[in-house]
This record gives sequence, C-alpha cells and structure tokens, in this order.
Amino acid sequence: MAAALYSDAVVALAARKPERLAAPTVSAQRNNPLCGDRVTVDLAVADGVIQGVGGDVRGCALCCASLIAMIDDLPGRPLAALPERIETVRRALVATAIAPEDPLAPLLDKPVPRPRHRCVLLPWDALTDALSSLSTQA
Repeated sequence: MAAALYSDAVVALAARKPERLAAPTVSAQRNNPLCGDRVTVDLAVADGVIQGVGGDVRGCALCCASLIAMIDDLPGRPLAALPERIETVRRALVATAIAPEDPLAPLLDKPVPRPRHRCVLLPWDALTDALSSLSTQA
C-alpha cells in the first residue's frame, strides 16, 4: 500500500478556510502557472509588528495548509524577523527536518517531494512580495 501523500496534520490545516483581512496594511498575490495554485496574503502591521495575517488560496492541500500555517504563525512577530522565518521554511523543505516544537512543524512533519516544494513556498513567496511592497510604501 502506498503511503499517503499528505499527513493528517496537513489535511487538517488545509481543511481550514482562510479569511481576507478587512483593512490590510499590504497584500500580495502569487500564482503558480504550472499547477494553477493562486494565493493572496494580507498583512496588518503596526509599529513594526505583524498584528494579523489573512488571505485567500485556491490550490492543492500543501498550498492551502502552508497559508493557514502562516496565518497561525506570524501574528506578534516583528517585521525584521520575517525574512529568517521564510528561510526556515525553505531550509526545512530541503533538509526535510524542522524542530518538533516549531509552530510550522505540522506543515512540514513529513518530507515534501521536491516537485511540490513550490506549492508550500507559494504563500511565503507572496509574503516576500508583501514585505517588499511594505518597504517601498515607507
């Protein structure tokens, strides 16, 4: 019998419906033209700290779960810490390991096949774009 493509944790994350923020400070959208995944990330920022994260996603379970994990993980984090957080996701995909106590561990609790890394990274790439837009607004 083949192993399940998605862990129970990823399925549970993907089952949750994200919501857009009513008045985001910044939003960014990314698309994956190869598979049709599309994600929008909204950030509410005050005093250099993430106050809220929202968004919308149309995509596979990995892309949906990744956005929900981000929505759960980022509030309360300073903007200055976000590039390292994005890098944590990238490293965890390549190394197929993340500290069990990391809030993103449920998303990355099982190795993600290399062709599917882009699905996990799409929300984080949109976050990068949002941060870039935010810095140009300042």
